[in-house]
Amino acid sequence: MSEISETPEQQLFVRRSTGLVREASAVDAAIFNAVFSAPVGATLAWGVFFALAAFPGSDLVTATIIAFVLNVPVLIMMSLLASSMPRTGGDYVWVSRILSPPLAVVSNFGAAFSALIGATFWARYFPVFGLGPILSTLGVIFDKPDLIRWGNNFQTHKWWIFFGALAMIVLMTLILLAGTRMVFRWQNTFWAIASIGTFIAFVVFLFGSSSSLQGNFNDLAHTFGGQGDVFHKIVAAAPATSGHPGTWDATAPAVFVIMTFMMWNWWSVYLAGELKSAGNRNRQMGIMFGALVWDVVFLIIGVLLIYKVAGYSFMAGVNAGSADYTIPTGPWYHFIASLVYNNDLLTILIVGSFAFWSLPAMVGNTFMPVRTVFAWAFDRLLPEKLAEVDERRHAPRPAILLVMGIVTLMLLWSDEKTTFQTWLALGVLAGVVCVWIVCVAAFLLPDRRPDLYEASPANISVGGVPLLKIVAPLSFLAMAFLVYDTLKFPALALSGDSSHRWYVPAFMLGTAAFGLVVYYGAKVWRRGGGVDVDLVYQELPPD
Repeated sequence: MSEISETPEQQLFVRRSTGLVREASAVDAAIFNAVFSAPVGATLAWGVFFALAAFPGSDLVTATIIAFVLNVPVLIMMSLLASSMPRTGGDYVWVSRILSPPLAVVSNFGAAFSALIGATFWARYFPVFGLGPILSTLGVIFDKPDLIRWGNNFQTHKWWIFFGALAMIVLMTLILLAGTRMVFRWQNTFWAIASIGTFIAFVVFLFGSSSSLQGNFNDLAHTFGGQGDVFHKIVAAAPATSGHPGTWDATAPAVFVIMTFMMWNWWSVYLAGELKSAGNRNRQMGIMFGALVWDVVFLIIGVLLIYKVAGYSFMAGVNAGSADYTIPTGPWYHFIASLVYNNDLLTILIVGSFAFWSLPAMVGNTFMPVRTVFAWAFDRLLPEKLAEVDERRHAPRPAILLVMGIVTLMLLWSDEKTTFQTWLALGVLAGVVCVWIVCVAAFLLPDRRPDLYEASPANISVGGVPLLKIVAPLSFLAMAFLVYDTLKFPALALSGDSSHRWYVPAFMLGTAAFGLVVYYGAKVWRRGGGVDVDLVYQELPPD
């Protein structure tokens, strides 16, 4: 008999308990999902901008409804698995216990890599969509050219963007180190402020008029060299397809654009080890579907309201890079909203609030890879040091510092080498690797692990067929559609270069290969110390 099989449980894992505490409420988790998946104002600011620029004629409302449908089976599958095995690590725990440890590491690495990409994106978002427009707008209001120049630099110059994003990374690191309870206080507070500002923008669009926006827009454009009726010049220069919105060839890729934000409403599975009543199936479903419905309803409202006042053709034209647009800040959603009434106080509230979207969106993107590092270390795949938890704050500080260091390096590279959309698409493709493997595990759970399935909340049948065997294939197909989109429409992930389609499967296979290297490298390393890491996966980890 091996030494490991004779040792007590605490020597299989690093210790008998994780040291993490169930401090997160259902409200915390629902907001966590909503701001990780599709923070409404931030998604409108970027999603509308990119989709209408790259795919004029796209119907964003239809795209959002399709995204909702694609999400349904995925959320059912994830909620059933999360309530059945509510442990820190999410898919890493499920896949390792149902399929195999190597596939679990591949799956979990795909999700963690996607989150790291997301954390980098939201750090970059802060200077480009938050700080930069705020400074530019304040410069316009108070006639301060230096503020306008600084604001423009934060939106366009790489080093200004880097240091603005780095400030957000430092703040997020300090909050994570302060513990889970503090993380959710900051998340919820910033989400509330950002949401209030976004809803003010909605009210402005609801009661504002197109003529008012046109007049205020033209007046501002004249200040910066515009001539004549700039608003209608931009409308006239809009792509021809913008006059006939709703074509499928433009709407299909817009589904991907929406899903880059909205495919993650199951992300609270990584909170399961710190979520109160995480084993309650109804609570898991309520959290996930509550976040999804919130996102869908308010994204559609936001899109319809800006169309009501600005018009589809203007939004398509201004986002396509019209030469007539001379205002020294991007034509972002919140900036257009601020021009409806051109009231200084409303402008500051609307534009200023959008700076608050970055931090809550970064919470899920940093929280998850930190828990991945922690879970791997707890199972002895990584050095035990990374599983240490501060007793007072219940924060895995070594794991936090490692992850935030990686985010900083990724920021430096991404700021120099990639566009926003390419970076987001890579995150989706890495996430697809994770979801596909989870789909296989969910489908096989009733057969491979009846001991776990039969007494679990996942044991639901429809017409005698386990529900998991229905939603898992549908979820797989939903993810396959996203991969098809990237291959069919190179502008989504390949900067429009169709000759580089092979990058998509190469990136996904590379993500999987890296996960396998981590697992088998750790296995060889631990075997040299007399530890068989496979024995850890024979049972669920402790809380």
